[in-house]
Amino acid sequence: MDVEQERLRDYLTGPRLDHALFAPGFVEAVGAAKLTAIRDRIRKDFGGPGPVHPDGPDGTFRMDCPRGVLRAEIAVDEQGRITRLWLEPQLDARPRSVGQRVWAALGLLLALLLGPFPLLLAAGAAFADSRAELLPELPFSLAALTFWWVTMPWSWVSQYARVVVGAGVLALLAVGLVRLPGLPAGHLVWFDATGPVVSLLWAWQLWSGCREAKAERSPLLIANPLPGSRVLVGQGGGKLVNHHARHPTQRYALDLLCLGPAGARAGGLAPRRVAAYRAYGAVVAAPCAATVVTAVDGYADQPVLANQREQGPLQPQPVYGNHLILRTAADEDVVLVLAHLRAGSLLVARGDRVAVGQPLAEVGNSGNTTEPHLHLHAEAGAADDAIPVPLRLAARPGRTLLRGRRLDR
Repeated sequence: MDVEQERLRDYLTGPRLDHALFAPGFVEAVGAAKLTAIRDRIRKDFGGPGPVHPDGPDGTFRMDCPRGVLRAEIAVDEQGRITRLWLEPQLDARPRSVGQRVWAALGLLLALLLGPFPLLLAAGAAFADSRAELLPELPFSLAALTFWWVTMPWSWVSQYARVVVGAGVLALLAVGLVRLPGLPAGHLVWFDATGPVVSLLWAWQLWSGCREAKAERSPLLIANPLPGSRVLVGQGGGKLVNHHARHPTQRYALDLLCLGPAGARAGGLAPRRVAAYRAYGAVVAAPCAATVVTAVDGYADQPVLANQREQGPLQPQPVYGNHLILRTAADEDVVLVLAHLRAGSLLVARGDRVAVGQPLAEVGNSGNTTEPHLHLHAEAGAADDAIPVPLRLAARPGRTLLRGRRLDR
């Protein structure tokens, strides 16, 4: 073990990449630029190498760096040259920059700045001086409320906050309607007349953006895959409310979050700890009767990122990370993908048959993800010509699973 530890430290601390540390052909196969980039990123993100401790058989180590913990796998030949090398973060404790903290707080800032906007519009209607001033404000206020209801990241603060805003808007509009008969007719100016027109255009844009694209296949009926949790659709519906909608085979994909008692998806805006997210560790149950055709495990949780733009430590993984692919019993042509699972949590293997509600795994943060959540989508046909399949709850088959809707009620 001493030789492996020494070679690992030489690789991470040397002034430049030393080709002599590696077995013949290793640098050419991996790429000198990539090996240099990995070393530089560990120095930058984790503060350089730290004490190394054996962590398992076959050259597995744990490196306690100043800003996190790395898992390292390394093997050497008889001459002490590196023949295998793998590094991945196990714990990310890097401090965020001021810019990253501001970006992470944008969800809260948007909620605070834009969330009350429908209330301001409704207040204008409630205390209007004439019917001509009040009537155009009614549809505009309702359109604004609908837009904010669907698109705002309420779960960053509290999903229940939108209920408060919605109740406030409706209460103010009710005040306006009560006052309406006693108001003078007034004079309708061109600016006030544009309210209904803008409202109709806005409503049309909202409806078009939230509506799922026309499907070639009938929806797959599923049960709630996260029973026992307060489950929120974080991504779902059309392009306005679902970033997956532009992907050919994931057009109807869902990203599911879990909420705490106060309606927030995490303890904080964008905490680093995966355990701070309500979804992390939640039991994933089979959404339908199926046969397991793929079961991938063993990938560590990715570091939680403030957003897609934040550059995290180099940890190459498959897009789905730890994941399951189920071939549905109702239609053997359809498979269901459950992605970003927690390492070591899979309870089933390839070839197993599962029943609805059977525990399969736990939610993690592996693969292409910025925070713990459960990704699922269905597709039919061959992999090279797959057709996306919509998802619907078996209990409510006529309800589109839009962003902001709950699956547990």
